[in-house]
Amino acid sequence: METPSKEEQRVFIKFCVNLGKTPTETKQLLEQANNGRTVSRPLVFRWHKEFRDGRKSTKDKERSGRPSVIDNKLTLAKNALQCDRRIIVREVAEVCDVGTATAHKMLTETLALSRVSARWVPRLLTADQEENRVKAFRQFLRSYQREGDAFLDRIITTDESWFYYYDPETKSQSSVWKHTSSPPPKKARVTKSVGKRMFILFMDRKEMLLTHAVPKGETVNADYYSRVIRRKLINAIRKKRPEMLCESGEHLPTSRQCACAYSICHFSGT
Repeated sequence: METPSKEEQRVFIKFCVNLGKTPTETKQLLEQANNGRTVSRPLVFRWHKEFRDGRKSTKDKERSGRPSVIDNKLTLAKNALQCDRRIIVREVAEVCDVGTATAHKMLTETLALSRVSARWVPRLLTADQEENRVKAFRQFLRSYQREGDAFLDRIITTDESWFYYYDPETKSQSSVWKHTSSPPPKKARVTKSVGKRMFILFMDRKEMLLTHAVPKGETVNADYYSRVIRRKLINAIRKKRPEMLCESGEHLPTSRQCACAYSICHFSGT
């Protein structure tokens, strides 16, 4: 069976649009009608959108004069990227009717694009949370401009982390130098230890102040943080940083203040 022409494929896409098919369903049906041959996804999605937006003709639009071939290729590449930001170089080459090396050069050099992966972050902040973070940073800057390093000496940060009882060395850590004639080293395949423990760490800009192991089965919440701060952290500060405590007496944070700080750290991302 011969491969359908471009206009025949467009007629098929227009028919699927009239039937209410989605772009993905249209692509699958077109490939089935084409004996399983792969059809360019960006082309199907672009023509599906044009027919859905009201286009009637399946023929290319007439152009006045003789347009630049390079400009046409770049326009096709840009349209393909707008339809699908995850399109691969081979598909761009099919859309523009050029080789993969030319398509890669168009994307990386002419259009100055680079392919990157999404960066993992702990959480995505809302607009209010981002605004609160900016306000907190500005307040920190004003305090630092007013007091200098003395302000930084009063800051204590905290973090929670799980630690396994045993972590095997990685493949790169076990690598060694060897001669071509000597056999490679061997190691048994092991997995991470099942046992693990949560630790709460308190530190200032000079050193670790407190490493607190959370008992098994304990729920870490604002009340628990309040107890750790009042019973453990204050004693650690008294031993390692006595100058941080007020001369007139130790002003311990209240449970309400600890709960407020805990909610800011865990739910506002600051």
